[in-house]
Amino acid sequence: MQNKINYHHIEILDQQLKPNNNLASFAYTNALLRLLAHIDYPIVHFWTLEDTLILGLADQRLPYLSDALNELSQQQYHYFIRNSGGLAVISNAGILNVSLFLPQVNAKITIDESYQEMTDLINAAFPELDINAFEIEHSYCPGKFDLSVNGQKIGGMSQRRNQNGVVIMLYLSVSGDQSARGKLVADFYAHGLKQAENKWNFPDVWPQTMVDLDDLLNQPLSVSAAKTRILAVLKRQDITTGTLDLQQKMQQPEFQTFLDYETSQMQQRQDKLKGSV
Repeated sequence: MQNKINYHHIEILDQQLKPNNNLASFAYTNALLRLLAHIDYPIVHFWTLEDTLILGLADQRLPYLSDALNELSQQQYHYFIRNSGGLAVISNAGILNVSLFLPQVNAKITIDESYQEMTDLINAAFPELDINAFEIEHSYCPGKFDLSVNGQKIGGMSQRRNQNGVVIMLYLSVSGDQSARGKLVADFYAHGLKQAENKWNFPDVWPQTMVDLDDLLNQPLSVSAAKTRILAVLKRQDITTGTLDLQQKMQQPEFQTFLDYETSQMQQRQDKLKGSV
């Protein structure tokens, strides 16, 4: 990490979410972003979610969205729509989601600087690999700051910000059948577009453009081990980590108000999605 802000301490939140609580993933993200107004340290938020396709706002424009969602259900996949732009991504047992919250205490952090912070963190966690950041065409949810090795994508990033700070959100393909993930997303768009003109630039997903970290490392790698590697980077940089202060802040009525509001906003988006199909 480049330490645009002088970090001495980072609080850690680790959540293993179930599909019946899938809205909590982004409800917590948004509530924690609000919390940056009241803290002066970064937060690393790890979360996992089982067998779920997370839609971006742009996916609502699919001309045959109901057919695409029905296909997901037939594949026994859950789905919900997040509160940000972009396109669909998968979360399942081999995917680690990492969110890095940076309070803007000493200096404003640009969009590119924010992405670079996460890129540096993941590079330091996996020094055996030459990880680069640029768009991988034909991946799902392609973007300027896709993380890749040898031209194959291992993760993608997005960010949200307010006047108090920024959160950089990464999904990282650790293990599992990445080819099957790619096929699921490719099928989702195929059913959602059919023969319609693709004037919304939905991706033509090629599963072979993406790969898992354990395949690149040629050794088993669990999500837990990936988290351990990331935390070890902080330790090597003499950054202390903890959970107590953040847990105390999250128990305060103000945070609960944030969380209730953001959960309600997420639910409204799901209701709108159901109404549109």
